[in-house]
Amino acid sequence: MSAGQRLRHFREQLGISQRAMADELGTTHVVVGRWERGVFNPNVSSLQKIAALMDCTMDELVKKEVTR
Repeated sequence: MSAGQRLRHFREQLGISQRAMADELGTTHVVVGRWERGVFNPNVSSLQKIAALMDCTMDELVKKEVTR
């Protein structure tokens, strides 16, 4: 599973849309979609915000296996 697929997995587990996630992170739904498709990756600052929002560690976002 790619990092983008894991991001989408966690977002869907929370039951929030790309737009709602983007609003929480201070970005746009277009950027979230690009992260999920692997067009580009979030920077460290964004990863920290995503991990806090998803109640997971940065490691869980970037490792190969999803354990949840």
